Amino acid sequence: MGPDVTERGWHFQNRAKTTAEIVLDLYRTIRRSAGDAVLIGCNTIGHLAAGLVEAQRIGDDTSGREWSRTRKMGVNTLAFRMAQHNTFFTADADCVPVTREIPWDLTRQWLDLVARSGTALFISADPAVVADGQKPALKAALDAASRAHEPGEPLDWMDTTTPARWRLDGKTVRYEWYEEE
Repeated sequence: MGPDVTERGWHFQNRAKTTAEIVLDLYRTIRRSAGDAVLIGCNTIGHLAAGLVEAQRIGDDTSGREWSRTRKMGVNTLAFRMAQHNTFFTADADCVPVTREIPWDLTRQWLDLVARSGTALFISADPAVVADGQKPALKAALDAASRAHEPGEPLDWMDTTTPARWRLDGKTVRYEWYEEE
């Protein structure tokens, strides 16, 4: 995108309204038009979408190709935006990708954290990659995510950008987010 979102001099047609007012009008129109449908905000402005969407993608996309991106855009985002969960909307830390490029041990941990965090769980699995040994973990995660949980709490968030210690359902759980060299 570069340093500027638009070309210099660009503006909305209606100059009497701020950008926030225009975006909020758009979100309200979508909400009205959607009726009773559940809306997931993705690439929306969180505080403007609050109350108008049921779930919100709270970070940039995770990756099924680069674990470092999943760690940064998934684990980090979940840890540092968890305060918005069930305050503005249900948080969605993005899909748990099951691919050839990401080691299953790392994916399994990300799957476990999201499933037990109390937030929305979406799985993006390549059927050609899912092995019989992975199916029980996927089923268990979907089962866990279907039940109510207290929001997950990162415990070492003051010491790292990728919290490894979490309080989930009253228990401390430790994850290993870094691959062995």
